[in-house]
Amino acid sequence: MILRGEPFEHVVRDVEYEREEDQRPDVWEIVDDAQHPLTHNNLRLIQDLYSQGYSFTIHSPYSGLNIADLDDSRRRESLTRLKKSIESAARIEAKALVLHPGMKARDQTISQRLNEESIITLYDYAESFGIILALENMNPNTQYFMIEPSEFEEFFERNSIRLRMTFDLGHAHIGSLEKNFVSRLSDKFMIIHAHDNNGAKDEHLGIGDGSIDWESITTQLNETNFRGIYIVESFEKPYESVARLKEMLGPV
Repeated sequence: MILRGEPFEHVVRDVEYEREEDQRPDVWEIVDDAQHPLTHNNLRLIQDLYSQGYSFTIHSPYSGLNIADLDDSRRRESLTRLKKSIESAARIEAKALVLHPGMKARDQTISQRLNEESIITLYDYAESFGIILALENMNPNTQYFMIEPSEFEEFFERNSIRLRMTFDLGHAHIGSLEKNFVSRLSDKFMIIHAHDNNGAKDEHLGIGDGSIDWESITTQLNETNFRGIYIVESFEKPYESVARLKEMLGPV
């Protein structure tokens, strides 16, 4: 569950708010970026929630960052910021940290190599803190790496690390890739980002308000026996979306 556009104190209030059982997230995702960076004070608030028994994943920062940047100093700055996010995740024993891959450059061969090197560097750093790194598939309308299932398969063939995936269902739907991802890579999934769109752009609609075939995709996911974490990323009607998703997934 993520929230945006609110002061961090309001996010804390939303987490603690008593709501109906079917609308209550089991895990909350904190986006360490934009309005909700894990500053000392914000992290202290999350630590207080963690001590009360709330569970979290952390979405690492991404604004202005590029782990495949051809410029060494900018790439190092990106890695430094992401390592700080890993350290914050460790302080609340986050269940995982979501990572965006790097972006393609004019020399795609070099930027791809830098992307993979940076992912491995961050994977090793996260592992040293006991944090699971979960690499996200990206929106096909962007210049990011890791959009197609084949990119993940080729990465795993070249690199023998136990990297996990954040499967973003909304991103995959834009390229009509959702069923392909599930059939080929579900064994790598740690987190599923659930939100809807109409297949053209990343709208983060409420579940059932776009063109994703939720009955088909949840049936396919249930058949894989996925037991990871679902994070609702609907900007509209988020708690109703939590309830809809729980109903479609059924008892686990």
